Amino acid sequence: MRLVLDSSAVITACLSPVARADLETHELIAPPILWSEVHSAMRGVVWRGEIKGSEMLAALDVFWELPIARRAPRRMYELAMELAERLGWVKTYDAEFLALAEIEGGLVLTADGRFRRGAERTGLVIGPSEL
Repeated sequence: MRLVLDSSAVITACLSPVARADLETHELIAPPILWSEVHSAMRGVVWRGEIKGSEMLAALDVFWELPIARRAPRRMYELAMELAERLGWVKTYDAEFLALAEIEGGLVLTADGRFRRGAERTGLVIGPSEL
């Protein structure tokens, strides 16, 4: 299956060998914003005291080794704007993941419940338990 990974799915995979193994048989893709979001979210995890800085650095090493293809078709940005409008979202960041999934014929894998609920009606989002 072709999976568009969001930062919550990536962080889960980077911190859990079991979650990482669940990704091995899938084609992994993401919009360019993923790389910034993962680094920002990892910093947040450390700031909240959930992991140590050394654990964050190890997890980021894992992230850079994941076989995630960076995709940015021009249509993705236009479609993200349309999806954000349709879903009532002000910003298009999360909509980029949905747009890429639609264009590439994949599904967005997320561990973020809020994102999942907000995008549920698109039929483009799954959670880790659905792999």
